[in-house]
Amino acid sequence: MLPNGQVPFRSTRERLGDTVLVRVAGEIDVSTAQNLSDCLGEAVREVAPPASVVLDLSGVRFLGAQGIGLLLDHQDLCLRRGSALVIVANTAAVLRPLQALELMSVLGVRSSVLEAMAPA
Repeated sequence: MLPNGQVPFRSTRERLGDTVLVRVAGEIDVSTAQNLSDCLGEAVREVAPPASVVLDLSGVRFLGAQGIGLLLDHQDLCLRRGSALVIVANTAAVLRPLQALELMSVLGVRSSVLEAMAPA
């Protein structure tokens, strides 16, 4: 636990229709990456293709290189299963690294869960 009572990482997973929504808050770095990987792995196994896994990173305060790599790995896993990983990001802590690495379109980043859940 951080000094101000914040937890370094937390996640929730819920089914919304055919979609699995994963909400993440806190920091995604080398110390929390396995937690994210486990949570996303469960979501990918739970979703029935062609439905999507929506990953809401709105509550993330830090996104490190390890976390970015996991996003790409799980996106690939979803695609191989006939599904999709849709990223929701609307904070500078997440958008800046994704923009700097030119991954916004690669990861199909959306600004809200509502936008991510809308039919293509």
